[in-house]
Amino acid sequence: MLKLVKYDFRRDRDKFLAVFVITVILQFVIGFTINSDQDMFVMNIITYVVAGVVLLFLTLRTFNQNLSLYNRRLVPIPVLYMALSPVLLFLGLLLGLFIIAYIHLGVYIMMFSTSFLPVKFWEVSLYAVLIIFWTSVFTMLLVMFSITVARSVRVKGKVWIGLVTFFIVQYIISFLETWMFDHKYIPMKSAFRFEVTDSAANLNEIEIPQYFFGLLPILFEATIAALLIFVIIKLITRRVES
Repeated sequence: MLKLVKYDFRRDRDKFLAVFVITVILQFVIGFTINSDQDMFVMNIITYVVAGVVLLFLTLRTFNQNLSLYNRRLVPIPVLYMALSPVLLFLGLLLGLFIIAYIHLGVYIMMFSTSFLPVKFWEVSLYAVLIIFWTSVFTMLLVMFSITVARSVRVKGKVWIGLVTFFIVQYIISFLETWMFDHKYIPMKSAFRFEVTDSAANLNEIEIPQYFFGLLPILFEATIAALLIFVIIKLITRRVES
């Protein structure tokens, strides 16, 4: 599988590296043009979020191309590898983006004031990183499932079929989570969900909701993710054999 990941990376290496280079350049521009520490910090976060979204779209584009490439279907590899290699590629790129972000934060701490950071910033940021990784993977699997479904039908309007499939499946999952867990935990909506309690307000402190890492909701979404992977593999297998 690692060979497939390397192959996919090398094929779009220039695009991936361009995202990282542009992100770093924008951070320098923000650092020299914005005077407010808080505004600068917010713009830094927005830049990294946009970079992450771009990387997600690029890896999804890679998966879509893999479904179309005839030579990939001739390689004697398990279909599971073909399905998961874009996910591993995205996780590697996302990890690289977080490494750059934390290096940037370390430099920022040494050069500028960090008095505006909440008291529990590091604890909350760790939880946020874990949730962002899981949310990104889950969202990517949903889109991959939609792409695979659209590619599996032999009719026109595959783009619309993929979009409708994505929104329907996402709505069903969101409805089930809301119904089963009473809004207490929805990972796809929790990446940036924090609380400011009355007792912590005067201390510039943020809290992680107690339901942030509910076991049952995580198991539920993990089961859904496994089902999505299973269906993706079945659809790809049928496509290869047809």
